Amino acid sequence: MSDPERLARDDGRLAAGAGLISQARLVGGALNMLTVVFLTRLLDHAGFATVALIYLVQETLNTFGPLGLDSALSFFVPKLGHRVARALGVYTGLVLTALAVPYALVLWLGGPFIARVVDIPGIDVPLAWLALAVLADFPGQTLPSYLIAAERYIGAFWVTLVFYVSRFASLVVPAWLGADVNTLIALFALVAVLRGAMFVFYFAFVAKGPLGAEVRGQWRLRDMFAYGLPLSLSMIVGKLNVQVDKYMIAVLCTAELFAIYSVGATELPLVPGIAYSVTTALVPVLVVAHRDRRPDEFLRYWHGSMVKVASVMMPTFVVLFVLAEPTVMVLFSADYAEAAVPFRVYLCLLPLRLCGYGAVVRALGRTRPVLVASLAALLANAALNYPFFLAFGLSGPALASIVAQGVAIAVLLRVVRGELSLGWAEVFPFRPVLRALVVAAVAAAPLLLVDRWLTGAGLRLAVGFGIYVPTYVLLGRALGLLSAADLRYVADFLTGRLGRRARG
Repeated sequence: MSDPERLARDDGRLAAGAGLISQARLVGGALNMLTVVFLTRLLDHAGFATVALIYLVQETLNTFGPLGLDSALSFFVPKLGHRVARALGVYTGLVLTALAVPYALVLWLGGPFIARVVDIPGIDVPLAWLALAVLADFPGQTLPSYLIAAERYIGAFWVTLVFYVSRFASLVVPAWLGADVNTLIALFALVAVLRGAMFVFYFAFVAKGPLGAEVRGQWRLRDMFAYGLPLSLSMIVGKLNVQVDKYMIAVLCTAELFAIYSVGATELPLVPGIAYSVTTALVPVLVVAHRDRRPDEFLRYWHGSMVKVASVMMPTFVVLFVLAEPTVMVLFSADYAEAAVPFRVYLCLLPLRLCGYGAVVRALGRTRPVLVASLAALLANAALNYPFFLAFGLSGPALASIVAQGVAIAVLLRVVRGELSLGWAEVFPFRPVLRALVVAAVAAAPLLLVDRWLTGAGLRLAVGFGIYVPTYVLLGRALGLLSAADLRYVADFLTGRLGRRARG
């Protein structure tokens, strides 16, 4: 097979693999949003506030606890080779189990104190169930990270999908049947136990490779921590950066206002489902391209993925910005209409998040700059959050988060620019990304003309999307933004046919 043929085959397999990971996470993100949609209707404000806070705490601990070891697999597995991979995965899971113990104890013993701080009575029982979830979920996080690092995209797809579907069912089904909040969180914890069981089953019965001393000496835990700890600290700071506004609202405001803000500040599934997962799938390839000193190939994969992601993010940003009010009312009911304010502000993150910038820097073998970027963003967020809340109300904390994300991205692009010896005009695909935004904005003209004459949230949303989507596709095709291959890829993405490509 010639080099061009091999590259074309590898490109196709990589694109399909990235698409599969995106597909699973996009479905997961959609299920997370549907969970909010159902629970805002099935629970009162106090009950929903309890579930939202438990979920928020779990997300924080899942970022704090692993210390970057699960993410370090994306660097060490391709670097050390598949013969070492199984042993590395098992060892990482065991270390993560040990790291989970102190967090579980804090949740179990500190529940009453936390309940007093947030002024949500009875939340100590759900926090005790969350302690069990943490013990199982820390090692469980290893499995999807390992599968992606080993370029086993189909396995990663199914593991991720099973987790998201079971978590959705654990909350929505019992709420539908009238169960109390404690029961919901207990079942939520059992899903984490299922994830941990999947880890044990895979490495015990499915994964191949030696586990003995012949491979154990090929890595050192301190090397993994040297790579993963700065990354973990950056992820912790980054997570706080996007959660500090929610914690502030939880402490300063009533449970009802916290529930409303949590709805409006819900991150759309497109960000983790497409932008971040595409970059995650690309990391092993970017690592090899940088290792072999092929900067052109590095940029081709990275920038190419950003431009494709922009063709989805930009129209989503525009259409939802225009239709923010009916979107919130249809999804979460008129009781949460005020959430449209932070929802619209949070949408401004979409044009910024075209990839996982930190993951790109990690592929260069650098993790400390990711921490520096996250710290810079957190400082900006912390400085602006409360003043913006006083000045702009519920939209203020969301606006502070937008500014902070811009700061982090600027710092990370500066690192990439230095590592690859690029100019500012070369480090980011400014022209094609701006072109995508302009096309998306122009496509909204018919929507703006029609929407002013419509009444009713459901009608506005249905007609608005019915007008905007075909307008954007036709305009994108006419201007060369969207190709026939892009539309076929989307069709395969939506119909679940990417698995055949990923097998390559």
